[in-house]
Amino acid sequence: MKTITLRAVTQLPDYLWRLSAHMLKRYVDDGCQATAAALTYQTLFAVVPLLTVMYAVLNAVEAFKDLSVEVEGFLFDNVVPENVVNLQDYLHDFSTQAQSLSLPSLAFLGVTAFLMLFTIERTFNEIWRVREPRQGYQRFLMYWALLSLGPILVGMGFVITTYLMAMPFLSDVDQYTGALGYLPILLSAAMLTLVYVVVPNCAVSFKHAVVGGLLVAIAFEMAKYLFGFVMSRSSFEVIYGAFAAVPLFLLWIYVSWTIVLMGAELVKALGVYRRDGGSQLEAPLFQIVIILELFFHAHHRGAVVGDEDIRSCGARIDLEHWNDYRQRLIELNLIRSVDKGGLVLSRDLSEISVWELYQRLGWPLPETVKGTSAWEVAMAADIQHINQHNQDLLKMDLESLFRLGSKE
Repeated sequence: MKTITLRAVTQLPDYLWRLSAHMLKRYVDDGCQATAAALTYQTLFAVVPLLTVMYAVLNAVEAFKDLSVEVEGFLFDNVVPENVVNLQDYLHDFSTQAQSLSLPSLAFLGVTAFLMLFTIERTFNEIWRVREPRQGYQRFLMYWALLSLGPILVGMGFVITTYLMAMPFLSDVDQYTGALGYLPILLSAAMLTLVYVVVPNCAVSFKHAVVGGLLVAIAFEMAKYLFGFVMSRSSFEVIYGAFAAVPLFLLWIYVSWTIVLMGAELVKALGVYRRDGGSQLEAPLFQIVIILELFFHAHHRGAVVGDEDIRSCGARIDLEHWNDYRQRLIELNLIRSVDKGGLVLSRDLSEISVWELYQRLGWPLPETVKGTSAWEVAMAADIQHINQHNQDLLKMDLESLFRLGSKE
């Protein structure tokens, strides 16, 4: 046992290095940098509607009625660097004025906030390879949950803080107040965990979301102090004067979205990255066959197939594309979702042949099959025979092929 533990510890740096490389590659491939820039501009327009909604939510909860200003101050003190905090008064005035707008104007502000959430949802679904976003009321409820639970989480933090600081008769009160220094990080981690679990239209491991949320919250703290340190020694105020806070605010929003999207890639990577580098992965067509075998056995047991069952075959199935595979199988009416959660077969597998599956998916036949069970060995022999037959049919070289046309 000690040998295994020591080996795991010695391999940890290499694993973290490879995981980081994988995460950065996916970040670039998914176009997250361009998305962060787009979200920066959308956030600039949506920040006032979001603050307005935050005030409305807090005022709707009796216990949080007088916390609006304190929550706002908390966010700007603990989330935004000192260099751009002077925007707080302007945003507060804008939001206060927005609360007295007419119904059509308020509807426009709400649409602005929802458009930003739509972009966030689309980006997260692309990261998790989800082809079908939420529809109708499900999407509305998810958006409303983010807009409402976020302020409530911060409000709960203030209630806890107020309660602890109102106990001066305790001899060890200093220990409680010292621990409150970690409250901003914990609240940020809770909010980010909520975002990583709720926004993608697929099952996300709560454990991975917690790890990602906590690491991103710590990264926010580090970035905030580094941003303030660098910008305090820059010449922005000399160049822009009284408007220096505006470009600094835009830059900070861009940095923030970069960190959030990197955290999303981290949460995704924790669930799909494999240490062996994918050496046991099968060809895409055969991965589908393996998945259908899993559903076949689950059907005979009267069980449903969940994401954990799919992850158990992760050595041979590319979990990176599982959401795409699932959607293809649903479109082929081979599997379906059930109310209690999970997936089940929706068609008798005796009605579909391997050839029909091959034609309808449009993927090439695998060159080899790595499995060793009886049906996999049989299929490997058939595929080898097909490949050999195709090779014999197409063994003519190109020059001989073209000379056939010159003889006409």
